[in-house]
Amino acid sequence: MNILATYLRKQTIKTSMVVLLLLFLLMVGTLFTSTLRAIARGILPPELLFIELSLRSVDVLAILIPLSFYLGVLVALSQMYRNQEAVMMHAMGWSSKDILRALMPLVWVVFVLMLLISLVIAPQAAKLSKELTTQANDNISLMGLTEGKFQKFFSSEGVIFVEKIDVENQRVENVFANLYHPNRIDTLTAEYGHQFEENGQKYVALFNGFRNEGKPGSNAYQMMQFERNDIKLPDLDDEIADLDEKSKPTWELLDSGDLTEQAQLHWRLSPAFSLLALFVLAVSLAKTSHREAKFINIVVGILAYAFMVNLLTIGHSLLEKGDLPMQLGLWWVYLIILGYAIWRLYKADGPKVGLNHLSNKAKVAKLS
Repeated sequence: MNILATYLRKQTIKTSMVVLLLLFLLMVGTLFTSTLRAIARGILPPELLFIELSLRSVDVLAILIPLSFYLGVLVALSQMYRNQEAVMMHAMGWSSKDILRALMPLVWVVFVLMLLISLVIAPQAAKLSKELTTQANDNISLMGLTEGKFQKFFSSEGVIFVEKIDVENQRVENVFANLYHPNRIDTLTAEYGHQFEENGQKYVALFNGFRNEGKPGSNAYQMMQFERNDIKLPDLDDEIADLDEKSKPTWELLDSGDLTEQAQLHWRLSPAFSLLALFVLAVSLAKTSHREAKFINIVVGILAYAFMVNLLTIGHSLLEKGDLPMQLGLWWVYLIILGYAIWRLYKADGPKVGLNHLSNKAKVAKLS
């Protein structure tokens, strides 16, 4: 029996690692793109690209590890049913409960790992990311721009083009900018410009240029020539504030009475406890026969995972608003998934599986 249990664990580990690697590569590409977008908007300096990418990867792992383990168990067991290996195991007296019992040591290892990542490592990574973002906000400059390329002007409110950048003097030359306002569009050209700060607010000073103001679709346009024109840069505090609750240590959330922070605590616990519910669900979905469509259980498994994630997201939002009792938390989501999984296991094995299991064991004992 120990040999079969070891074989099950090895197959699950191999499949889970392959799935995790593939999903992580896909997510890293998305993170890389979003981090580059943050650099282009001026939220981060270019030298923090790989540091920020590494820190944000921690949050990705908190999502991908439970999903990868879930798919690893589901795919590995489904393949064993297709190859008749699991059928032979059932013929020897193994039930779905025995499969659960054989994989439980591996599940507890991953469960502890998820608690460590979501409760300790991820908040520390978010805190460091917040500090770097805050520092970048204090020292942000026009050096986030690229010569000879149209770029978003620190936000979605416009675009800017500079022909040349003087890094040493933090000066840009031959500037074109298009700024969008609720009631008009401003088009500016300038010989050169530089950044300055006044009363805690950052500005870009443009010199020796023209400014054209007007409303699209009308003739209400006016052009003016200027020696100097200052443009207020958007405040980036909102970008930093989004990290506040994520960056707080878990022990502070335990003592907090704020709804948002209490909801964040339940959200941090969700990867680990989702893993337990998904594990039982994967074992219940894996049992298939040749009469069923190929990969149908994997499709059902992915839909069930999406359903659970939506419930967790809705529950988290309700907790933040106070529309759901904090004592209830997100436990009801895990109970729904576990209830469905246990029902499937009972339906697959049947109420007589315990008697058959004991009977087979008795036969094996007589033969020995």
